[in-house]
Amino acid sequence: MHWQKLPYASLGEIIDIKLDKKIFTLPTGEMPHLLENIFRHLMKKSGLLKNGAGQNRTLYSLRHTYATQALASGVDIHTLAKQMGTSVLMIERHYSKITPMMNAEKLA
Repeated sequence: MHWQKLPYASLGEIIDIKLDKKIFTLPTGEMPHLLENIFRHLMKKSGLLKNGAGQNRTLYSLRHTYATQALASGVDIHTLAKQMGTSVLMIERHYSKITPMMNAEKLA
């Protein structure tokens, strides 16, 4: 897959103008059909396929990364739950063990 150089400052700008043009393509210029396969290939090529527990990373793991980074940067769970389209309970269930570690310095 290669990146097509476009005269826009950000992906947000491309989305706002509703650009009707392929952005992510294979080296042949074709559109990838299975994004999961493209993601796996990129992870292998970059040496990041396995996480710390030895499991393969998936596209869905990016959701976990996003949530973890948002919590680490101080986004509250109510805002995060709304933004991610899930419940506060679900955020608490999956990330409650992470937030105390992130706030250890504040709590000390």
